[in-house]
Amino acid sequence: MDVEHLKRKLEKEIRGAVEQFQEREDITCRFGEPVVGYVSVDDVRFDMLFARGFNGHPREIYRPGRTIILYYLPFEEDIVRANEESETPTEEWVRSYYESLWLAMAVNQTIRQVIVGQGRLISNLSNMVSWDDEHCREDWSYKFAAAIAGMGEMGPAGSFHVNGKYGGRVGGMITDGMYADKPLIMEGEQLQRALEKLIDPCLHEGPCSEEMIAVCPGGAITAEGIDRNKCSAYCRTLNETTPVPEVCGKCFRFK
Repeated sequence: MDVEHLKRKLEKEIRGAVEQFQEREDITCRFGEPVVGYVSVDDVRFDMLFARGFNGHPREIYRPGRTIILYYLPFEEDIVRANEESETPTEEWVRSYYESLWLAMAVNQTIRQVIVGQGRLISNLSNMVSWDDEHCREDWSYKFAAAIAGMGEMGPAGSFHVNGKYGGRVGGMITDGMYADKPLIMEGEQLQRALEKLIDPCLHEGPCSEEMIAVCPGGAITAEGIDRNKCSAYCRTLNETTPVPEVCGKCFRFK
């Protein structure tokens, strides 16, 4: 099967997995059309993020890996808007965090079946609930990989924006197959600018607007930026095991 045919099959099967998942009686969250992307592990930005301690390296996690297959699973707009209008994270928003995790597991299994069917190797990159308490971030970020793949942009508190929207989950799998475009050769100022686009939003440094400060229920945002420890402490009241900002998401809509 040629690469383009394989990609069409993958994308079709992922859409089918989302539709089938939403037929379950225990699922209340609605999801939009999934976005699928591919990125080479040889992109120099992975090397730089790893060297600077911002992210694990895909080759460190799975040495045979050559391509990361990525997907973005957007929440229904009503869920996002209701969370924006509420003073604290809504029950539906928090529920969507968990249900999107379950959906990602189903999508991963679908991707695995397609890739193994081609005789290729494939692996998870993380368990999707790992958390580094010292640095208040995930050990491995699918969002960095998706940004490198050109699927969207990083936003406040490590959020991810796709086509101007931010409510959803990013996930993926790594395979030894070569399905991504050859990475761009970047160095000097071009590489530095590319890294700043990835890293700067995740440093949580200011300036932050009055509107952004006002929406934070944990009091973690000031004009100077976002206090990671305060953010994590508040999010732990919503998810004791993995206090990711995604369980709150109140500041995600800002740039």
